[in-house]
Amino acid sequence: MGNTAITTANSSSAIFSNPSILGSFSDAHLQVGGKLFYGTITDEVRNESDIYDSYDASYPIFPNRSYFGFAFPYKYDNRLKLVFGIGYQRNEGNRVEEETTWLDDVWSDQRGDYVATRRTTTITGRSSGRLSTFTPGIALNLQDQFFFGVTLNRTLGAIVSTAERKAFEQNIKIESEREQAAMFLKFGALASISDELSIGLTYRPAFEWELGETTEKTTVNGELDTEREQNVAELTIPGMWGIGATYKVSPKLMLAAELQSRPYSELQWTPDISDPEIIDDGFNISVGAEFLEFGIPVRVGAFRNVIPYVDDNDTDPVDLIGLTAGIGSQEGQEFSWDASILWGRWEQTINEMDRNILKTYSV
Repeated sequence: MGNTAITTANSSSAIFSNPSILGSFSDAHLQVGGKLFYGTITDEVRNESDIYDSYDASYPIFPNRSYFGFAFPYKYDNRLKLVFGIGYQRNEGNRVEEETTWLDDVWSDQRGDYVATRRTTTITGRSSGRLSTFTPGIALNLQDQFFFGVTLNRTLGAIVSTAERKAFEQNIKIESEREQAAMFLKFGALASISDELSIGLTYRPAFEWELGETTEKTTVNGELDTEREQNVAELTIPGMWGIGATYKVSPKLMLAAELQSRPYSELQWTPDISDPEIIDDGFNISVGAEFLEFGIPVRVGAFRNVIPYVDDNDTDPVDLIGLTAGIGSQEGQEFSWDASILWGRWEQTINEMDRNILKTYSV
């Protein structure tokens, strides 16, 4: 439903988006799921240039994230109802394949002149997550109308990446591993205003994302060329809030909308890095609908998210605009399932080798 999860998450995975939703459960819930990632990149040179004869890049289908969530209610003296939950997420990373060809003037001893020669560079890479987040939480149910929840999120692990580049009769392989860790809270609230209208709120305070030592190895044609470790750093992630609402128009139609803040201007590195990229604040906007006309829920949505990239000579965050669609099983069943697909597209203009290039990403 367009990523409108603050009020529409209907199983134990709600612990990741709005933990207060767990308080509405009357039975135990267990949910297991995952995401696959696929994308393409296209480049367009905005001014006259021979930088590319052809360019092709893609992110092949690859597991991007796996998760599970478990929640179980506990009623005390028929007055106080608590719901406990535990969640786990693992970042699986992605793969990239890129090939660039261009014409280059190469000296020919045989002809005694420069000859236009086709050059090709291929890059293949893989980023392996090995980054796990554990999320215990608790939710409070007040008279089946107001719900409050909080989670403690602990992220540990490392980002491991491998990139291999083949060009000019050289095979260069770069392997890196960087330790990462973070701990943060997330608060949620949900109010059932009427049988038709529900409103949800979330807030995540600011926290420190710790980037530990990075071990990097560079191998050229099978021989170790360099190996070094980078310094430890911290990134302050600013606090974020979100508000969402659902409205049941009829027994077979429900609408949802959501707004989330993205205060990118408050991102801060410690120690300070030279010339940090300035990114203005922004908001994510999502809308969605669920139809029950066909016997099973059919969900559609649209969203506009701002992401922490900017065009050259600009400070506005780049827009990721997309659509979602999905189906699932009816609520109240002992076993339920949901499946969805997301399509998104964003563009960024950069200056590379004094050439103005428009990069278009589709996922």
